[in-house]
Amino acid sequence: MQIRFHTSPRLGDVTTVKTGRQFISAVLEVPHRFANEDWQLLLWHSTDGDDWRALQFAAATGEEKAVELESSPSLSRLHFRAETHFNKSMQFTIKFRYALEQPWIWANEEYGIGDGFVVLQDIAATSQRLEDLIPDLSSQWSISTHQSEAPDTTLWSLTTRIGPSVADESSFQDVEIGTPFTHFQKWFALVRAGIPWLAPRKGLSRCSLDKDAILCSFADGQGRHLVFLAMSGVDDILALFRSTDTNSISLHARNDAPVERDLMVLVSTGYEVDKAIAAVVYHARSLIWKYSQIHDAGLQSDSSTDFRPKWRENWIGTWNSLSQKLTEDKILEALENLEESGIRISNLIIDDNWQSIDTLDQGAAQAGLLEFEANRAGFPSGLKSTVSKLRRTHRTIEHIFVWHALLGYWGGISPRGAIARSYKTTHVRREDTGTDMTLVANEDISKFYDDFYAFLVQSGVDGVKTDAQCMLDTLASASARRALTNAYLDKWSIASLRHFGVNAISCMSQFPQALFHALLPQIRPPVTARNSDDYFPDAPSSHRWHVWANAHNAVLTQYLNVVPDWDMFQTVHEFADYHAAARCLSGGPVYITDVPGQHDLELLKRVTALTTLGKTVILRPSVVGIALDPYLDYDSGALLKIGSFHAGAPTLAVAEIDQILSGSGSGGISLMGVFQTSDAQTSSLTLLSEFRGISHTSSYVVRAYTTGRVSHPLRFTDGHVPSLLATPSDEGYEIYTAYELTRFASRRWRRQGEISVASLGLVDKMTGCAAIEASHVEMDAKISVTSKLKALGVFGVYVSSLPNMTIDDNFMVTIFGHPVPRHTVRISRNADTVLEVDVQTAWKELGLDSGWSNELEVTVNILRI
Repeated sequence: MQIRFHTSPRLGDVTTVKTGRQFISAVLEVPHRFANEDWQLLLWHSTDGDDWRALQFAAATGEEKAVELESSPSLSRLHFRAETHFNKSMQFTIKFRYALEQPWIWANEEYGIGDGFVVLQDIAATSQRLEDLIPDLSSQWSISTHQSEAPDTTLWSLTTRIGPSVADESSFQDVEIGTPFTHFQKWFALVRAGIPWLAPRKGLSRCSLDKDAILCSFADGQGRHLVFLAMSGVDDILALFRSTDTNSISLHARNDAPVERDLMVLVSTGYEVDKAIAAVVYHARSLIWKYSQIHDAGLQSDSSTDFRPKWRENWIGTWNSLSQKLTEDKILEALENLEESGIRISNLIIDDNWQSIDTLDQGAAQAGLLEFEANRAGFPSGLKSTVSKLRRTHRTIEHIFVWHALLGYWGGISPRGAIARSYKTTHVRREDTGTDMTLVANEDISKFYDDFYAFLVQSGVDGVKTDAQCMLDTLASASARRALTNAYLDKWSIASLRHFGVNAISCMSQFPQALFHALLPQIRPPVTARNSDDYFPDAPSSHRWHVWANAHNAVLTQYLNVVPDWDMFQTVHEFADYHAAARCLSGGPVYITDVPGQHDLELLKRVTALTTLGKTVILRPSVVGIALDPYLDYDSGALLKIGSFHAGAPTLAVAEIDQILSGSGSGGISLMGVFQTSDAQTSSLTLLSEFRGISHTSSYVVRAYTTGRVSHPLRFTDGHVPSLLATPSDEGYEIYTAYELTRFASRRWRRQGEISVASLGLVDKMTGCAAIEASHVEMDAKISVTSKLKALGVFGVYVSSLPNMTIDDNFMVTIFGHPVPRHTVRISRNADTVLEVDVQTAWKELGLDSGWSNELEVTVNILRI
């Protein structure tokens, strides 16, 4: 018999709570034919270290049940609930059976799931000495205490010294730190996946890092977290964590300077891991600021693009779609194919292989750049001619980006080319290949970028994707690393901003020096930056991991001065919907790299929307998506939960994000995507409080995107936190959106006692709530729900009393004050509390004009209340 079970708090985990009164919720999923058996569920538990005892669960009723928003579940769900009390902690497991004569099934024995732990939070514990949290802390470290900018956290720094480089060889040093908490229950780290990327690692009570890490977090059995961040990018230092045979962590550091330098590790503790991570990153930013060389550089743009962050919509990239043998004809043919398929691309990236490179230099590991002009074989009339043809024959294209490597090409500069003759060069040795490479010298880097970008602008290009930035970390000599690393990062940042404004993409730049020195300071508008390793369409095992890695990397990169780029994907693919949903939640751009002639137009319609001016846009939440539980093991088969938030503003500062996500009544909209991590279908008992930015003083409804089903109003009451049985669709994902309700007393609808309403945004889009730029609700003789939308689609409004109303008697819908055609208004087929308005059809039939604005204002008036 197939039986699945879910508990909240979770088994196999530590849950920290603020009260000793604890409700345990459980859901059994059983075959339909066994649903009516006499199921028994027992809580086997120990409170405060006392003897173990049994407590029988009762059947949950009413609002105690977890919300289910699936259309046709394959198993029946049985809901249970129990209440316990403790002073400090509780340890528990469960057992169940479907008849008295049947044997008990234990969760730990039959399913291998460890006990659950519930711990009462002790705020005083977060302010203890660091030596108490790391009793075996090495005496080589000096400890300093700092004021933390993240609430409910304590912050320290550890410092020691590293010797100078000698004879142009960097010095290296390994310094043991100690074992967090002496004994920790689980750990999470972000490691260097090769030279260019970050990737998550995690485990239980034994820390074993297969690669060097820049961030490590540990959780103990009391619900506390201890976070470590190794400082790099300052004073020519590269610092990373390693694990040891004694289950401690150590710092592995490199000094490129010819003098002694300080090594620094930032450490924070708190009961919420996201706040503890924020504490070390915020302090790192304040330290980096005073070392930055470009905040006084007088950044000015020669581009007509302003400095307001913009995320380009409806991208096509040439890498996977047109292969590596790129030509002008192939690009033109691909765009013609897209237009024939009804896809109008507004932004194009001409990826690698358009440049003139030296393939004859046998002494180089990779080719170097010869000149600025495109290669003659693929672009016989030059780059400017190609760009002119593209813009002339495809009028919808607004922006054309080109790819280039930070150092020119993968192998730098060809010593035999025009560039080498025009600029001062230097020869460097690469550590990774043991070969030499020619680069533009420090003195001419600015001139090189200015001339190159001026050529691109004159050719009609208005953006760049600057790749292979990690090549700076392959330089072998200390003097080259010291002279070139920050120089290239700074001068590229200045030149790209000056010539292209925010039309720049940073790629392969997740090496420590770039993360700290270039991407952490908030001294320029946010730059779009790739967030993980590449999308590999032909590697089946990579797809779920790609989304997993991006979501976990974002736990750190959410604090950088970047817009996260989760890379391109193909719309005709087994995992197309899966990738599309993840990109929509990411808060970054959405690119496609379709093979010509292979496009899923319906999927594209669900991730994009048309504005009133006919432009195709994506609907981007205002807060980036992150993994909500960074400690979760990928191989456990548990669902990946990605949390995002939309506040109705296009961009938010870090301080604004912190205020919104504090859960103090934000008025925004919270999104949670759940993604399968294996072929096995599963669910997760998810608390409403797990959604980002949720306020315990507000009421909500939750909507599932793929089914269109909507929950009843969910409220936090004494001891009760509403829950949801989160279940992915057949495509392996689901997007849940939590909408805060506005409630009004009603004399007419006395049975309900009130009417609750919420603007849902565009319900036919994956992240349609992000179409809302502003919304307000008011009541006089009627209730008016007015929303300012950035695009067209099917607009939804939740009305709690809608099942007892009629459209003709109780509603009047207008766009800019003009009544919409009656046939564009309907009650949702999937939720009888959702009124839907086809504003795209209404806009067209009314013949309205928004002038130069993309926005439209829709008002749903609820009458006779």
